Amino acid sequence: MRSLIVRFKDCEGPGILLDSLKERNYRISYHNAYDTRIQPIPDAHLIFDLIVLLGGPQSVADPTLFSFFEPWFNLVRYASSMPNRKVIGICLGSQIISRALGGEVNVGDKGPEVGFSEVSVQDSHPVLNGTSSFPAFHLHEDVFTIPKGGKHLLKSEMYPNQMFSVQDRIFGVQCHLEVTAPMLQVWQGVHADFIRSAGWVPGPDTESLRSQMETSGRKIFNAILDL
Repeated sequence: MRSLIVRFKDCEGPGILLDSLKERNYRISYHNAYDTRIQPIPDAHLIFDLIVLLGGPQSVADPTLFSFFEPWFNLVRYASSMPNRKVIGICLGSQIISRALGGEVNVGDKGPEVGFSEVSVQDSHPVLNGTSSFPAFHLHEDVFTIPKGGKHLLKSEMYPNQMFSVQDRIFGVQCHLEVTAPMLQVWQGVHADFIRSAGWVPGPDTESLRSQMETSGRKIFNAILDL
């Protein structure tokens, strides 16, 4: 099995998802989409069994970036047409999936959603493993709609669309279930201005919340890969 992981920011990575992939003996390739000198792999949907689109600072809602996103929209569409391909999108990646499959992406009308807050199950699904709710890390201001034919899986109080599935093999996850403790520490520096503008101040319970999220995140990623 082969997986393509697309990064839209140099500090982004698959986090705990990488463990799940290695445990299943995926051969992993990376593409740094933020480096515009590098062209996307032609016909990637024919090569890779799994495509993972990670987060980044770019905005799908920005019309000036359409040409930047177009190859990734097309990749999602091509992969969705092949019954033996899976796609996972996280944060920006989930917004790319939504737009590619006919959904909408806009700047959230409640402002940025940043920090840890509870997400809960909207519709039951095997990948949720009987989970009812757990803390999740948020770092975004754009939001997506659930594309036609998608199933709404997770919600938060601030923005209800936190996770969806399409055909039980394409998954968009708005929140960052993948983040490890070292990743979160780096992000607090890289995204310091954005975090500050949203008013999130990491507290003494930050690592406890992240650890709780990791437990649920591992179960969800494992279940997606095992479907």
